[in-house]
This record gives sequence, structure tokens and C-alpha cells, in this order.
Amino acid sequence: MPDVGIIGASGFTGYELIKILRKHPGVSLKVLNSENHAGRKVCELYPDFEDKELEFTNFGIDEINNSKIGLVFLAVPNKTAMKLVPKLKAKSIDLSADYRFKRVEEYEKIYEAKHADAERRAVYGLPELFRKKIKKARLVANPGCYVTASILAAYPVQKIAKYIVFDCKSGYSGAGKESAYVKDPSILRDNIQAYKLTTHRHKYEIAQFIKTKMSFTPHVIDTFRGMMCTAHFLLKKNHSPEEIKQIFKEFYANEPFVEISDKIPDLHDVQGTNKCVIGGFEIDDNNQLVVVSVIDNLLKGASGQAVQNMNLMLGLAENAGLVL
Repeated sequence: MPDVGIIGASGFTGYELIKILRKHPGVSLKVLNSENHAGRKVCELYPDFEDKELEFTNFGIDEINNSKIGLVFLAVPNKTAMKLVPKLKAKSIDLSADYRFKRVEEYEKIYEAKHADAERRAVYGLPELFRKKIKKARLVANPGCYVTASILAAYPVQKIAKYIVFDCKSGYSGAGKESAYVKDPSILRDNIQAYKLTTHRHKYEIAQFIKTKMSFTPHVIDTFRGMMCTAHFLLKKNHSPEEIKQIFKEFYANEPFVEISDKIPDLHDVQGTNKCVIGGFEIDDNNQLVVVSVIDNLLKGASGQAVQNMNLMLGLAENAGLVL
């Protein structure tokens, strides 16, 4: 059974990884690194955690390399993974944005930082598009949550659209433990906030795979977890809703975590799961198609998808540990 580890284990995505990996039938969790909480029990930070003895660690890179860890998750802030990946001998999955862009110049422009590992390339970790490459990869860049919901909603029909608008709404956990939303819950109470109306970083990540002209606007809503992408497609010619739905059913026919719904999906369909549920498929008088996709932003949008990628990289069943 391969040993695995997490660097950055105390944040929301790190904690989701801990919960999944502790019960995973095919791996053993050995490293739970947290600089700020090393030596503390996980349940002290997250009282709902069932294991009352498990502690955060703070192993050095040399210790991790010498321990024969098979794979390391990097649940660290942007601009951190690029400094750690070159030092690690194990396979790696980076949950930050450091390796998501094909062109390092684009990353440097969008994130306003010089890339410290500019020559290295990762496989983009969206299994529905890149499963074969992920299986052979040593470094996988886990997609962003907004990006996952948007790409899965649009990829099968992008070529029949003139323009796409992604209107996305996320639970506040997506902003992380140190966000203003966590520190001051009153900001979102009975509220919704739009931000970065036309220039959000994830727009440019989406644009690597969705080549149709498009717009993207994110919002934060008054819920902890879950994400909805309402995608509006201005179609090039007439299509029936039944035809559109069939395109999606055929494209995702063999995908274990994508479900095509006959109803309009909502967050309750996916919270606590690694699923993406896609539905809607209505077309209005302006020949505008509306598709709704929902995911749990902490699971299919982050940690669950990272474990899905790990399973592929280690030759395990893709759904191992993810039937939650």
C-alpha cells in the first residue's frame, strides 16, 4: 500500500484530503504537514474529525524524500508549490495555480510573479479530458473549482456556440480559512457578493480549454460549500434541447463522477460528493442555451478531484475512497 502525504494539511482543502485519505482503502496517510499547527491534534482545529489522536506533522523535505512517500499533495498558497516541487522525489499533485498554465508567461502575467520552476510542465488534472496523460504523470496541476464547473458545463458544446457567459456562484469555503468571509460571517449573511466582474484569474484558466469567446463572473454566496455554474450559450444555429442533452450524455457516458440530470440541479445534489451534476438544457427565443452544472467546491472542485487524480497516477480504481 503506497504511503502518501499532504503539505498544507490544516486548510479547508487539506482537511478534506485528510478525511478522504484516512479512510482510503489503497493508500496510507503518513505526512500531514502544517507549519502553524505541527504537533496539534487535527480534532483541535476541526472538532468534527472522528480520529481524536491524529496529529499534524512538520517533516522536512529531506525526511519526506527519505521516507519513500509515493505521492505528495500540495495544498499550499499560490507561489509556494513552485518552490517545493523541484525538491520532491515523489509524484506530486499541486492544488494551487502554480502549474495550471501551459505558458509560464501567462501565469506570470496573471499572478504577477516570476515562476521559480519555469521549465517544468504538469499534466492538467481534469480526468474527463486528460485521463490517459494523468495516469503517466509525475506532476499534476489540480484545476480550480470555478474552472472545473465551467469546463464540464461547456466542453461538449463549445463548438456550436458563438459566445458563452459563465455566471458562477461559490460557497465561501472557496476563499480559504483566512478569508474575510470566514473571519466576519456578517459579510455574507443574507447576502451575495459579485467580484472581479470581468478579470478573474480563473477566466484565463478556462480559456485554455474553452476556445469560444466567453465571459466569466464569480459570486460568493451565504453557504459554506458548493458551487453552481449557470452557462449561457448563444448558439450558431437552431438545436433542440433533446439534441443538446444527448450530446452531453454521449460525451460523459463513461465518466464515473459526471451525472446528466433531467432536472435543474442544485447544490444539495452534490454537497459532500465528488460528483458534477449537469442539467437544465433549456433554449429560449433568442436561441440561447442555458446549462447548469453543480459541484462541491471542496471535493470535485479541489480535494476530491485531487484524490481522483491520485488514484489514476497510482494505478488504483478511479473511484477508490470517493464513494462518500
